Amino acid sequence: MMRDLGVASPGDGINGNPSRHSSRQGSNDRLYPSLFPSDDEDDDPYYSKDSDSASGASVTSEARSTPPPVSRRRHLYPQNEFVNHLRPEEVRWFYKQTGEKEWRPFIGYDSLRIECRFRAMQNILEEEKTMFEKDIITVRGGLYEVNVDMKKCTPIYWSEDEAEMRRGLWFYDDYWQPLDDESALEIESVHISKYMGHKLDQPPQSKGKKQVIQRKNFQEFYVDWNAVDEVYLFSESASSKIFRSVSNKIGIPKGGKRLRRGYRYEAVMDDKPPDISHLLFVIHGIGQKMETGNIISRCRDLRNQVKLLKQKLFPNFDELNQRAEFLPVEWRTRLKLDGDTVDSITPHKLRGIRTVLNSSAMDILYYTSPLYRSEITHSLQNELNRLYEMFCRRNPYFLANGGKVSIIAHSLGSVITYDIITGWNPIQMYDQFVTSVIKTEEQTASSSSEIRDELKEAKRRVNDLESLLMTVHEKQKTETTLNFQLENLFCLGSPLAVFLALRGVRPKGKGTLDHILPSSACKRLYNIYHPYDPVAYRLEPLILKHYSTIAPLCIHKHDAGNKQPYCQMKTEAYAAFQGSSERLSERSDHSDRDYVDGTEMASNSSRDNSPSRNQGLTSFLSGIFTKKSEVNLAAELKSIKRLEKDAAAIEKSLKSDRMEEDIDQTDLEYRIDFQLREGGFVSSYLSLLTSHTSYWKDSDVAYFLLTHLHPALERS
Repeated sequence: MMRDLGVASPGDGINGNPSRHSSRQGSNDRLYPSLFPSDDEDDDPYYSKDSDSASGASVTSEARSTPPPVSRRRHLYPQNEFVNHLRPEEVRWFYKQTGEKEWRPFIGYDSLRIECRFRAMQNILEEEKTMFEKDIITVRGGLYEVNVDMKKCTPIYWSEDEAEMRRGLWFYDDYWQPLDDESALEIESVHISKYMGHKLDQPPQSKGKKQVIQRKNFQEFYVDWNAVDEVYLFSESASSKIFRSVSNKIGIPKGGKRLRRGYRYEAVMDDKPPDISHLLFVIHGIGQKMETGNIISRCRDLRNQVKLLKQKLFPNFDELNQRAEFLPVEWRTRLKLDGDTVDSITPHKLRGIRTVLNSSAMDILYYTSPLYRSEITHSLQNELNRLYEMFCRRNPYFLANGGKVSIIAHSLGSVITYDIITGWNPIQMYDQFVTSVIKTEEQTASSSSEIRDELKEAKRRVNDLESLLMTVHEKQKTETTLNFQLENLFCLGSPLAVFLALRGVRPKGKGTLDHILPSSACKRLYNIYHPYDPVAYRLEPLILKHYSTIAPLCIHKHDAGNKQPYCQMKTEAYAAFQGSSERLSERSDHSDRDYVDGTEMASNSSRDNSPSRNQGLTSFLSGIFTKKSEVNLAAELKSIKRLEKDAAAIEKSLKSDRMEEDIDQTDLEYRIDFQLREGGFVSSYLSLLTSHTSYWKDSDVAYFLLTHLHPALERS
């Protein structure tokens, strides 16, 4: 079993002495906040966010002074007695996405490398900075890279997700957000020039009006030094001035925001996530043209949900030394297809709705068109291979450590992915269509021998062409279309089953996945869907027909206790079929009793239905025929039961002789269809509109993925 992680108290020195940052200690403050659960579902998985700063609440010195338990201590602060230049460990770098308000701190591993690069670039000439261009610093779990000179953080595997960076030297005490770089440098310069070499543990000033030792004026605020470690920022805005004026008149001393020098957690190199052991490509379905970049945010939602569940349910997960990483795959944006032809023929009435349909549902028509299908398929195939090769170049350990690759495909994306990994080609259907046309013409052809000879010649040519094309197709299938072996295919809200049914796929009764997807192409297939998703269809009845009467497995609630492993869950029939079988069994029991006591029941029937009871002849005969039908039904049921027993005995004998592979299977090799549980108070009509896009933020889906990517979690 995994053991608890131990983390040091920020208030402890190397020798157990108090830190110079006595005000940074706290029961909620940890040296490595990225290693602990967070209640913010929108957190980036690779930045450390503090519990008190997330809420924006001020934490008192008394609350901070309580150190964590000794069992959770790991790394300790060094003790500084005198003011000196900030070490790289005390500086913390931050980033902020476009549109966000808060700056997010990089984890210690990322911040230290950025700070060391920053300091190295300060001591060289401008033209010498090109020497660092090839030595790229990757951050945030290896998904982003930083330009230290421009202070930009950009994604590696996708675009349009750039973030600004800030070097944190001085911080607001309440929520530990950094001051802007220019102001922080000026404050640092004044502080060093005034207090360099001064002792840090000076006694605080007496209560009352504090003496201002040093002041630095800025355009929108000014900073006062009351002591070496008592620095306050006062806003120069009109509202702040009025508030201070009123406070002074009623005897309340003016208050400002206290500033702290150096971040409250020192950065260390081992504050980093494990290496990636499982790579997942997240593929979108229809509608990407309408919302460019949508799959990037959807993938981020899924990544954050998985991260949140790891922290809440598996706090010791990092001891597995495994990590699954999600990369968004965008295949629609670069496609030209018909250009703007469809837009040009779209009527102007209800233009908004028509535009939405053109940008979403039209993708299905494009893919079923013989003109554009190959363009779509090649776009996704090339993008998958490009991302995989780029990832392996940047992470050479991945292949050496036996890294695995899986795909999460949504909606139409699952159909395109299936066709790529199986090498399916619509030419087979076209051949079948032409052959059927020739047969129809033969049936309706006249008695002319010339026409019949031409039809025979056409049929021969079609057969020759079909044989040649199939030979070429089989040769192409031996060449892998993807540059990696696929471990799992997770389909979310997928219409794959209906596509296969329309292509002529029918159940054959072997009970293995190879009937629809060769195991050599993909080891496991999971079909996850919401019960109200109008686009999703089941796959299991395409393998074994009677599974249309068997309910799919219900996905566990992420917060449920005693979750039974899916491989141990029993197959259950739908409620409608359960009710029918129960009624039939009950009818059978009554019929058996009637048959056993036939004489008595018949006499009772005669008495109950006799004309002397003022009942008609029709009712009398109806009672007789009803009893006869019940007797016949009982006899038939008994015969069926005997046949079932005989069949079971034969099957058992065959299995003992290792001959079960020669007969049709009644159970699947493993379950494929997994259904989300219905919400208790959600309208079915509302779910119909929202269910198809609800998978990305669903905690149950995230838990399902997490436990199937890391089976040890489900076993534990």
